[in-house]
Amino acid sequence: MKRLIKWCLKKFAPDILVLLRIYRHQLRDKNSYLNVTGWTQSIAENRPCQLDGSFVPWMNYQVIALFRQRLDKHMRLFEYGSGYSTLFFSKLVGDVVSLEYNPGWYDKISREVPQNAKVVLVKNDIDGEYCRAIRGFDGLFDVVVVDGRDRVNCIKQALGKLDEAGVIVLDDSHRERYQEGIKYAVSQGFKRLELEGLKPAEYRMDRTTILYRNKNCLNL
Repeated sequence: MKRLIKWCLKKFAPDILVLLRIYRHQLRDKNSYLNVTGWTQSIAENRPCQLDGSFVPWMNYQVIALFRQRLDKHMRLFEYGSGYSTLFFSKLVGDVVSLEYNPGWYDKISREVPQNAKVVLVKNDIDGEYCRAIRGFDGLFDVVVVDGRDRVNCIKQALGKLDEAGVIVLDDSHRERYQEGIKYAVSQGFKRLELEGLKPAEYRMDRTTILYRNKNCLNL
C-alpha cells in the first residue's frame, strides 16, 4: 500500500511528494538545519530567535555562528540599528553602543538592554547626524555593525572610528545601493568576506559582508 501511495504521488502529484519530503526531513526532524538553527521557531514567533526563544540578530545563520565563535568580552561594538541584535551582542562583548531613529522602537529596546549596552536616539536623515553620530563617542571600536539607515555613509564614517584591528559588518550587502560603500572600504585597504544563507523568519538567500584588514579582531 505504501509503495502504491508513493507511486501515485510521484506519478500524479510530484510537487506534493517533494513537499512531504521537505516536511519530513526539515520541519519534522528535530535535528534538521531549520530546527537546530531556530529558523522554525523564529517563523512561529515571527521574530529572530534561537530554538529556546532567545534573541539573535536578524542576519543569516553563518554570520550569527561567526559572532558566537569570534566575539569576546574584550571587544567594544558599535551598531547602526538597534534591536534584538543589541541584546544578543551585549552577551558576547564588553560594551555595545547602538543607534536608533525610531522613537517607539527606541523606547522598547532601551528598556530591555543590560548595563553594558546603550541605545541612543538619533535623527533619521541622510549624510547627516545619523551616519556621523559615531564620532560623538570617545575611543575606537573593534566592530561596527551597519544594519540601519544610510548605510553607505555609515561605512565611510565608521572607518575613522575603527581600532587598528577593527572590522565593519554590513548586512543585506547583496543590495545594489550598498556596493558603493563596499568599494570605498576596499579602496581604503580593506578586504571583503561575504557570507550567505537564510535569515531567521525569512525565506530568501541573504548576504552579509565583513570588511577587514590583514590584522583583525575576528582572526579572518
